Formats: sequence, structure tokens, C-alpha cells
Amino acid sequence: MNDRQLITQLKKRDRNALKDVYREYKTEFFRFASRYTKTNDTLEDIFQDAIIALYENALAGKLDNLNSSLKTYLFSIGKFMLFKKFRDAKEITTDETYIFDQREKAVMYDVYEDEGPSEYQKKMVAGFKKLGDKCREILELFYLQGLKLEEIVSIQDYDNKNVVKSQKSRCLKSLKELIQYNDG
Repeated sequence: MNDRQLITQLKKRDRNALKDVYREYKTEFFRFASRYTKTNDTLEDIFQDAIIALYENALAGKLDNLNSSLKTYLFSIGKFMLFKKFRDAKEITTDETYIFDQREKAVMYDVYEDEGPSEYQKKMVAGFKKLGDKCREILELFYLQGLKLEEIVSIQDYDNKNVVKSQKSRCLKSLKELIQYNDG
């Protein structure tokens, strides 16, 4: 499975995809991170935390336009977590001086500076959960997976793209009404 497919499966909360990422990169991550610390417990904790951060970011859509490989993203998260742990504990186990590049800084910001969803986003999620299955699916296919109307026609077995377009419009209107209702 390629990175795009893995990200799509993670967004669908597919635990098997998460297990695949875990198994695929664990040994290599340990080998990579062992130059910073030799403690297996620390490596295990950091790797698990990095996997959780990756999963949460996938669910939040933050990996939709990922400019690096999934592996690079995961290892950047892990490396930052290691460095943060060492900095917080005032212990550095390497002689190397490391400078983060711009992509790594962006990853660090995403992982540690994110304050979570805004109130509006929470209302949107709550409204989204109240939509019917067909509406949720059509909006997910169009907005989250980036499929074209023609592709949705074949997936959901509609007659043509105009039917999909009007259905999507009705679903969006329903979602907006649910969000406004939650404002009251």
C-alpha cells in the first residue's frame, strides 16, 4: 500500500492500516533513533507517541497535502519528541548539534502547538455525525478524499453527475443548518 492509500485508510479509522504503519517502521525507527538514546523503553514510548500523533493528524486531515513520505513525517515527529524529552530532562546523549529544517519545524508546530479543533470545527463534526449515511459518504468522498463528481457517480451508483451535485448541495445545506442549530 502506498502512502496516499495508507493515509486514506487511516482517515477511515482502519486499525489494520495503523498496524501496518507500526510494523513497517518500528525496527527502522529504533535503528534511526538509537543514535540519540539506547534506552529501549524510551524508544518504545516515543515511537508509540509518534504513531498516535501521526494517526490523529491523519484523522484531522493534516496529512492530505503531505509533502514528504509518511516515513519521513513519522520519523520527524519521533525525532522531535526525543529531542523535546531530552531538552525537558536536560539530558543530551549525542555529541551532534542538530538544526531542524523548515519541514521539521512545521511538523513540530503541528504536533505540539495545535490547540485542537475550534468551536466551529466541533460544531461541524457534531452536525456531520447527525447527517444520514449517504450524505456523510458523499461529503467525505468529495471533500476529504478529493474525488470528482464523476467518480462519486460510479461509487454511489447515481444516474449522473448532476444528481450527485444536487445531492451534495442538499447535504451541505443540511450540515449548515445543523451547525446553525448548534449555535443557538
